[in-house]
Amino acid sequence: MPRRLLGIRRKQNGWQALIRIKGQLHQKYFPLETPPDQMRAWREEQLRLYGERPAAPGSFAANVRAYLEKPAIAMMPSIKQRTAHLELWLVALGRDRTAASITREEIEAVLQRWLWQKLSPVTVYHRRTALRSFFVMMNGAEGYNPVTGTTKPKHWLPTDRSVDFATLQRIIDTMPRERSTRPGLREPSLARLRARVLLHTGMPPGELLKLRPQHFDREAARLRMPWRDKGQGTPAYVLPLSAEAVAALVALDAANGWGAFAVGRLSLAFRRAARRVLGKATTVRLYDLRHSLGADLYRRTRDLATVGRLLGHVEGSVVTAQYARGAHTAVDAAAIAAVSADRAAQVAQLARVAPSTKLPRKLPRRRKRRVIKHLRVV
Repeated sequence: MPRRLLGIRRKQNGWQALIRIKGQLHQKYFPLETPPDQMRAWREEQLRLYGERPAAPGSFAANVRAYLEKPAIAMMPSIKQRTAHLELWLVALGRDRTAASITREEIEAVLQRWLWQKLSPVTVYHRRTALRSFFVMMNGAEGYNPVTGTTKPKHWLPTDRSVDFATLQRIIDTMPRERSTRPGLREPSLARLRARVLLHTGMPPGELLKLRPQHFDREAARLRMPWRDKGQGTPAYVLPLSAEAVAALVALDAANGWGAFAVGRLSLAFRRAARRVLGKATTVRLYDLRHSLGADLYRRTRDLATVGRLLGHVEGSVVTAQYARGAHTAVDAAAIAAVSADRAAQVAQLARVAPSTKLPRKLPRRRKRRVIKHLRVV
């Protein structure tokens, strides 16, 4: 085999064929004795399945492209995700067929295959929603929609992901304190500093990379959070900071840790530290720092609206309740104790003001006889 082939390289005891399509890397490993033509055929097949190519007029692919170009769809914050979901449907159902030929049974078979592959029900739910929206836009709300009647996975199940503060502190303390940038030169670990900021502010990791020094007001102990695109979008807001959060941000500023970074690498560093502290089977993740602060806020305030404002949720968001689930046990116990104490106070108050229940003294027997005789005469 020639030393260099496009998209094919030697990898340990075999070959690796790879091709990047629409920014996504597709790769596959082949044994050492695999002919080059077989690996080239695999690359061409990936390009045929996932690459850009002209869509036949009136085909399912052409209709999908027209749907994605509509202004109402193209301006959606989640347009990239919607495009990726519909691309998966094009691969699963066929590009060149007409949209009217797609049946409910075919869609149900694809959904069941994805669920059988152990994909998250949330992921399958979003894929199904993308296809359903496509047919609604094409045929109207009352028109033909083969997605109707198919399996609808549960898209969101609120779960308690909170972890007690002491454990989170131990995990972050286990993360490396320093990093080596050049031979003989060591600097503070930015992963550790960023994790500490997330611990005390509860912001999502994806929002931390948007922050710049001008967003941090040290004297006023507040942070100006930028616009958030997730879900319905959250406008910019001001986040008040605790003394610990101010100290964490001051340390991050001193290490020049503002700006973009790889969230995946930070998450991996946190997971490694969590495994050292809690064992290899732990499910604690970086985003649990946010859940834990939400639970602590609700445990203290008993107010979901306050929790939502401090976490940057839109007003009335149903997701806020998920972040408070970790405090339900403590809040419920405190509520029962408060009701019990209030009832005990009411009972004590009644005992102090209640009228006497002692029966009146009986009339003397002689007086009683005179009264009865008088009544008889009358």
